[in-house]
Amino acid sequence: MIITNFSPVLFKDVIVNENAVKHLLAEVKNDRIGHAQMFLGPEGSGKLGLAIAFTQYLLCDNPGKKDACGECPNCQKMNSLTHPDLHFAFPVPISKADKVATSDDLRSEWNQLILKQPHFGVENWLDHIGSEGKNPIIGVDESRAILKKLSLKSFSGKYKVMIIWLPERMNAQAANKMLKLLEEPPQQTLFLLLCDNNEAILPTIISRTQTLTVPALKREQVADYLSKKNGIDKAVAHSIASLSQGNMVEALNAAHGDKDQLAYFDLFVKLMRSAYAANPNDLMAISDEIAEIGKQRQKNFIKYGLHIFRESIIMNYMKDQLLNLREEETAFLNKFAKFINNQNITELMEEFNEAHYHLERNANAKILFTDLVIKLTKLVRKGV
Repeated sequence: MIITNFSPVLFKDVIVNENAVKHLLAEVKNDRIGHAQMFLGPEGSGKLGLAIAFTQYLLCDNPGKKDACGECPNCQKMNSLTHPDLHFAFPVPISKADKVATSDDLRSEWNQLILKQPHFGVENWLDHIGSEGKNPIIGVDESRAILKKLSLKSFSGKYKVMIIWLPERMNAQAANKMLKLLEEPPQQTLFLLLCDNNEAILPTIISRTQTLTVPALKREQVADYLSKKNGIDKAVAHSIASLSQGNMVEALNAAHGDKDQLAYFDLFVKLMRSAYAANPNDLMAISDEIAEIGKQRQKNFIKYGLHIFRESIIMNYMKDQLLNLREEETAFLNKFAKFINNQNITELMEEFNEAHYHLERNANAKILFTDLVIKLTKLVRKGV
């Protein structure tokens, strides 16, 4: 992942929907800060940066109308994420052998990742701590640790803030204990739950929080961040922003993984040519190749394919619209786009979306992609 510097932690430095910031500032101005708030929005929408900036604003000694001062002792402690009233709970790969049971066991690594790049997902987190492929959760020991930390007196005399990243990854025991904490919170305590998917959270927990919807980022925000903050070529930045659909995590992964993007392109070209030729040996070979690249890359490849389908339709029917493609992609689509039309585009999109859905639910990749390539042989020829 591309590395940037995330200090100081101010609203003005956070890439997020502006209305979400205005909502939080209005809470403070009207003295109506809910003790438990759920920031609900898709991955890569900037929820973590928003929560940290909000915490800094609340703890700042000299807050302005729109931001923390960034200079007082409390702000200085926030800049390094070492303020005693700032607490985190996040999913960890629980392991007795590695002596990992709660967030505290990996807090140093957590701080390092945020200060390098606050836009990250579970896969990035696991990669950072060398635990790829494991299933991180928020366990019952975490809920006990939360209660212990929040029972202490506030260091600043202001709020004690507990930021819970991905509360949907709590197991049942942790969720039940968290419910009791939300019902009877310690004094001067603020819970900020940063949630991608609230369907996996107990309804009773949701009912005890105030929900702030944090929408996906605008394409322009993503492209601008990639270009100005990460030195990505503007044309490439706009292409990546279009592909990521407002998900900054995906955008940064794509920008960092330029080789991955080229690999997806090569794989997609091979897949479409094999589907058109309908050679059984080639079809089985390409399905095996995709099945071996790992779950996260498989999901990214599926999204890449959906992106190419959309651009094909634009090239065919809306030639006056700008294409979000690289040079080699444009050259390929000049020949390939004619096979993607109103005869097959809906079914193609449905099959790729269906594949992504099943990957999210841990389907067998070999079976999934074998089935997909067979269906593609019919769908590609349907557009001829």
